[in-house]
Amino acid sequence: MRPCLIWMALASLAGGGSLMAAAVAAPDALIEALPERALPELDAFLKRSLREAPTMLMRRWETEQAEAHAMAARAPMLPSARAYVSTGVIMEQRTDGGVDSDRTLAAVLYNAGISQPIFHWGALTKNYEVAKLSHAISARNIEETRRLLAVDLRSRYFTLVNVNASIESTRRRLEDLRRQLEHARKQVADGFAASAETSTIDVQITATEMSLQQLERSWDVYRRDLSRISGVPIDQLPSVVDELPKPGELATVVKNLAGTGDPALPSVRLQNAEDAIRAERLRYEIESTRLRPKLGLDFSVSQDNKNPDNNALGPKALITTWSAYATVNWQLFDGFSTKAAKRASLARLRVYEKDRDLAIQQEADERRSEVTHLQVVWRQLEQAEIGISGARGSIEAIEKDVKAGWLPAQQLEVARQAERAALEAVNGARANFYLAVATYLSNRGLDPAVREFGQ
Repeated sequence: MRPCLIWMALASLAGGGSLMAAAVAAPDALIEALPERALPELDAFLKRSLREAPTMLMRRWETEQAEAHAMAARAPMLPSARAYVSTGVIMEQRTDGGVDSDRTLAAVLYNAGISQPIFHWGALTKNYEVAKLSHAISARNIEETRRLLAVDLRSRYFTLVNVNASIESTRRRLEDLRRQLEHARKQVADGFAASAETSTIDVQITATEMSLQQLERSWDVYRRDLSRISGVPIDQLPSVVDELPKPGELATVVKNLAGTGDPALPSVRLQNAEDAIRAERLRYEIESTRLRPKLGLDFSVSQDNKNPDNNALGPKALITTWSAYATVNWQLFDGFSTKAAKRASLARLRVYEKDRDLAIQQEADERRSEVTHLQVVWRQLEQAEIGISGARGSIEAIEKDVKAGWLPAQQLEVARQAERAALEAVNGARANFYLAVATYLSNRGLDPAVREFGQ
């Protein structure tokens, strides 16, 4: 009995190990399927853009600003020093009982001191912690901006590929219509067709020309948008391929992806939400100390020209004074401002906690949805690949039949039009699949274009 149980346990472990291996292999296979692996220009463009894009520069500057704010928030915890110095000549003129007496004194007058907060109920330390949390949020926003930008840049490149294919298809359609128009005109001139036939083709040509004009305008707009968002000059954008590379065989990998949210590190959104909650709790505690006494120490030394007895009469002298004080600053009543601030802080805290809870639910749903979407677009891609393969196979067969005289040449042009339509469809399907893969990897912290920057 025991050997049987041991065998079953080993088999279970082996099966579990194979499942774990499959789970690890799935992201690796999807990473290798990304289009930049086969398109070096796109890969170089992504690396450059994720470093130089305007949004990346702005996030870095915002982080520098948050770091400076954290330094400023620490300042009240440290001693503050002050000093005042003046030097010159003091001349006094006095008339007493009809007797004038003058006095001139060269002096250096100064006042120097140092103050140190001692006990503020932890408010100063907590304020510094709030600033550090804000800095951490800002630093993570750099990573999040880079992550979202990587997906967006791929999507915009795919759009250019699809628009470029549509432009090429429309141009060829326009050329075909113009050839049809010439043929129709000859038919009308020879009396074999009615003039209405040329009018119909003229209308089609006009519509196709307007469609081409719109596509060319869109091409220009999309290229300028990509240049502006990426920070790469328009003449240095990656060349747009006529056909996106075909991904490898991933049916098994895609089918075996987990149908629930995959385990991953907390997203930047959730990490920022947690830090926002911590910061607001600290703010509430800070507000709670506003009406409490605050203790501190003050040390100073000064030299002044004054009467030793501190009265207005009698001769004055340079007197050096050393002082040390324990200070108490206590606001007794602020018109219920503290109460209002605490209530507002509690309301903000409830908002942040609810936003965190909704984000957890939303991200879990999105992770599950991403897997389903990836599986659907893969099936759509499989159908599109069948379509382009069939269209190209038809062209080869029809070319042979045309050369043999078994089919008219017009049949070959029809087949080429079908192949162009199939190419547009497969480009769209590949773009959708690649974008789904990029999104899947990105939301799990596995996008290689981003991980190179140390995410």
